[in-house]
Amino acid sequence: MHIFLWTFQIFVVLKFVENFEDFRIEHVKLRKNRVRREISSSSVDRRVQVARNVTNLLNDVLLDYDHNFRPGLNSGRPTKVYIDLFIRTMGPVADLGNTYSFNCYFRQKWKDDRLQIRNNSIGLRQLSLSNAMLDRIWKPDTYFWNGARSYVHTITTPNRLVRLETDGSVLYSSRITVKAKCSMDMSRYPLDKQACRLILGSYAYTAQEVQYEWRKMGEDRGVKIDYESIADLPQFSLTGFKIQEPANFTRDLQYSALEVRFFFDRHFGYFLMNFYVPCALVVLLLWVAFFTKREATAERIGIGITNVLTIVLISLDSKTDSPKVDSPTALDVYIWICYVAHLFCDPEIQEVERERIRQIIKQIPKKKKPGPGPGPRPRPEVLGPTPRRNRFMSVRNPVKSAPIRKISHMEKFEVQDGPEESGRPENLEFFRQENVGWRLYTWMMDHNIKTDPFGVAQNSISRIDKISVFLAPLIFGLTLVFYYDFYVNRPFEFNFDNNNFTRYI
Repeated sequence: MHIFLWTFQIFVVLKFVENFEDFRIEHVKLRKNRVRREISSSSVDRRVQVARNVTNLLNDVLLDYDHNFRPGLNSGRPTKVYIDLFIRTMGPVADLGNTYSFNCYFRQKWKDDRLQIRNNSIGLRQLSLSNAMLDRIWKPDTYFWNGARSYVHTITTPNRLVRLETDGSVLYSSRITVKAKCSMDMSRYPLDKQACRLILGSYAYTAQEVQYEWRKMGEDRGVKIDYESIADLPQFSLTGFKIQEPANFTRDLQYSALEVRFFFDRHFGYFLMNFYVPCALVVLLLWVAFFTKREATAERIGIGITNVLTIVLISLDSKTDSPKVDSPTALDVYIWICYVAHLFCDPEIQEVERERIRQIIKQIPKKKKPGPGPGPRPRPEVLGPTPRRNRFMSVRNPVKSAPIRKISHMEKFEVQDGPEESGRPENLEFFRQENVGWRLYTWMMDHNIKTDPFGVAQNSISRIDKISVFLAPLIFGLTLVFYYDFYVNRPFEFNFDNNNFTRYI
């Protein structure tokens, strides 16, 4: 009996729980579906109604609109166009082509009273329009006066947007890459700084029709730069920019234009390691010749020739990537300073050799000193007696001169001085006094010296070498100090002429 009651109670409890769960799950499910259906149907109806209202508004605005005429034409007032740039990337700066490029968001904003939305039943303050809307409204013909090649990005679609406000203000933004010309001064290359300008304005509308002004964006006015993205700019570093006030530039008439100037500093590390330091080391290597003995002429000349060829190779390598300009650059001047240092050392080597020869000649006695023998040294005859000749000799019967015989310095005989040889210095004594080799030979015989009479093979330091060891580095160091002061410490001056823009048209 108890078993039957327990079984019945368990059955009743399970049945109740099953019915309760089915009720709750079914109830929630039906409630959610009903809410979703109600929200989706109402949102779709509202979106359809908003789209119809926007379409009707734009059709009403563009009904009598003519995009061929600028805003404010009937009133006679110029149309004001506000410009701002957001530069994302900068470079490259090409000094070979005198150009620079950058990527930016180029925004233009103007007000067109014909595009005002008067019956705004939607409640929207701004409308984002498609690119097809640009072909149906007026837009300024802005271009870059000093542009070389600029284009709008079209991947994956044309990067442009148009926003229309209810008061008729139009914002036209596009992502473009600008490549502009830059007049660079290469007189201080590679220690130079460059200032590149960007000028933009209207191509067809004069200053009485369209006026350009910089647009203020909070603390920035007209131009904003993303410095983190341009930190890795090759060869140059962007140090800053300067915005100029709006001005009218002359082409054929007066046109309103805006100008911004970018300032660049060239990186010097590449040129220091590849040109300046090697040239200085070559000059230092040439000074090793000052510590070499002056008798080693071949070694000294070999060092000079090797260093000159090395400087020539460095000079040719520097011209491969350098700008082709008419005036000498700072790098050219430095290489020529190294050339002059070599030209100073080469005459010094030659002068040391000449000084050595002069010292040897001074030590040779010019007059004969009495030798150790018992009597005077005989004077052998150098040349035989010269026969008397006529002024005009016959070709068939020429007069034969006496044969010249070889003499020996050990031969003993006297020279017979006749009347014909009385005024001619052709005896051995005169020959010994005037010929350096004969004097040296006689002097060695008198002093019984066989080889190296003056210590030529010994290592001797010249007086010119002792002076050049201190004078050459001093002159070279002072020249480099003057070079640094002239090309680095001297302030940079950038000259801009607004009338030169005629050549860009």
